[in-house]
Amino acid sequence: MASSIIWTLVLTGFTGLFAWQMYRRFKPLLKALPTPFARVDRIPERIKHTLVYAIGQLKFFRGEQPAGVMHALVFWGFLILGGQVATMFLRGWAPDANLPLLAVDQLGGPYMLLRDLTEVVVCVTALGLLSRWLITHPQRLYGFKPAEEKIAGASHWEALLILCFIAGITMSGLVYDAGRLVFLKGHAEIEAERAWQPVANLLSGLLAQGGPSAAETVSNAAWWIHNLVVLTFLNMLPLSKHFHVITAIPNVFMSKLDPVGALSKQDLETAEIYGTSQMAHFDWKQVLDMYTCTECGRCSSVCPATATNKPLAPRQMLLDLRDYLYEKPESILDENYDEKIVGDNCISDEVLWSCTTCRACEDACPVHIEFVDKIVDMRRHLVQEEARFPAELTRTFKGLETQGNPWGIGGDKKADWAEGLGIPHLADKPDAEYLFYVGCAGSFDDRAKKITRAVARILDAASVSYAILGRDEPCNGDTARRLGNEYLYQTMAQTAVDVLAGYNVKKVITNCPHCFNTIRNEFPQFGGDFEVVHAAELVADLVKDGSVRISREAAQTIVYHDSCYLGRYNEIYDAPREILSAIPGVILVEAEKSRNNSMCCGAGGGRMWVEEEPTQRVNTLRVEQLLETKPDVIASACPYCMTMLDDGIKGKGLEETVQTRDVLEIVADAIEASPA
Repeated sequence: MASSIIWTLVLTGFTGLFAWQMYRRFKPLLKALPTPFARVDRIPERIKHTLVYAIGQLKFFRGEQPAGVMHALVFWGFLILGGQVATMFLRGWAPDANLPLLAVDQLGGPYMLLRDLTEVVVCVTALGLLSRWLITHPQRLYGFKPAEEKIAGASHWEALLILCFIAGITMSGLVYDAGRLVFLKGHAEIEAERAWQPVANLLSGLLAQGGPSAAETVSNAAWWIHNLVVLTFLNMLPLSKHFHVITAIPNVFMSKLDPVGALSKQDLETAEIYGTSQMAHFDWKQVLDMYTCTECGRCSSVCPATATNKPLAPRQMLLDLRDYLYEKPESILDENYDEKIVGDNCISDEVLWSCTTCRACEDACPVHIEFVDKIVDMRRHLVQEEARFPAELTRTFKGLETQGNPWGIGGDKKADWAEGLGIPHLADKPDAEYLFYVGCAGSFDDRAKKITRAVARILDAASVSYAILGRDEPCNGDTARRLGNEYLYQTMAQTAVDVLAGYNVKKVITNCPHCFNTIRNEFPQFGGDFEVVHAAELVADLVKDGSVRISREAAQTIVYHDSCYLGRYNEIYDAPREILSAIPGVILVEAEKSRNNSMCCGAGGGRMWVEEEPTQRVNTLRVEQLLETKPDVIASACPYCMTMLDDGIKGKGLEETVQTRDVLEIVADAIEASPA
């Protein structure tokens, strides 16, 4: 009786403390702004998403192993051991209590076997994870200097303590069950349980040497240790990185299901702020992201900015935001609190301008934290409210504002690439099936013009019905939006949508992944619903149906570089590879970092227009990765990637031995027109 009273008081105290801590954490979350994207729609899709990524732990099976598998084993183990925890809590009042259906003569027997083995697996796994922290010291856990100096200098005591807790919970559970098998020996139910608990039964042989009384004492001590460790662990969650134990599943469930390539649209007519400069400007999903970070470092380990020693490390940025909120919850709760987080107080300008918006961090994050929207929102503040941005961007913005393109070249030259090719204007061929949207790079950049002409040659060879807008083609504004100039972007996007609608455009072909992403995923925000296809997708289909005939051999070893905006943003990985594989003589090789794990070329997020330190260039690192495959040709399907890769090859003095070519340039050199 006394034991039950003590247990009741202990449980009440710990759960009361936990409830108070959860209240403190969720007050700012509930006060945060509404998210611009719906998060409780498409429930069946969200449930599937949660089962695959949160419960199924899919992302933990990518990349570094065996760490991912070990985490999954611990997670699944605790799902299984939840029944054991609940049972041991109940036995504080009724020593023989079982959860419904878990009596040994029901489903309890198979569950006991599963639980018994799981406790061993989880305990061994926890010890294995401890060895990583204490012995092998993987860089992902200990930080990437200089971007993560705080992580690198941390003591990591919390991770060690939690792993000890996990091992303690599993071992005490086994000892508790083993003791019961000794001091309750002879009871029919206990003997039935013995057959289902091979590990506990083995351990009971050791406890039996001290006699039933000693075994009962040890078992009772194990019960208290188990329950107190569980309750202590529970109360540590809201105070530590392990808060993700509570928030991860909701965070995955409420992931962004809208196209990942679509940034939020600001209501500029009614807005009182034009970007994020204070903690109170974040929406509740962005705050939930801060709570959910596991500090695993998978984001920073794939970030091109971190890899080239830029100030940005996605993990550190998010933790800086989280720690600021933890230290100053009034930054959301107090409507009069106006300290800015952008600048010296929390997130430096250099951190924000280092981002290429490649989404490698988001793709790697096992709990689906969204980084890019936060960075762009803070850039919006810097550009639209502070006019504070890298000096090189002054020219870029001026070109966009006055000439309608980041090159700053007059729009009257936009169709110069097509001279002598006889390509029809949409005004003269209004019944054309496709608008070939060339984009600024393909119109103005001398290297990209060659790619544009190659695309036109293929379309002509396949008798595709298409036309161009030429001088009338508007810029879609992708560069302005990624750089944070939302007002300029919206002006350009609305103009572009109106122009395309005025020509009654239904289908669009483009070879630029940035144009592709913007027209496909962001123009619907402005009423522009067009069927958009990347040229590589269309050509892959034309090759399959015989409209494009490959007639010439290309005896070359080719490595294909995945563009971020074509790959991670829009999941187009196979079409370019299928095209290259269809060319006789081509040996297609894969870089270690390819497909969704591909590294950015360095041009995304407006970085095309911002200078880098010569010794820390993203494109140089990416070229080095691709050169490991010993290719004759580095191929891409993006004009921005082409520029960066070409510069990287030239920087290494290899332009005479390694070519950089667009996939469709290679095809154009290998085709013959199909008969009419």
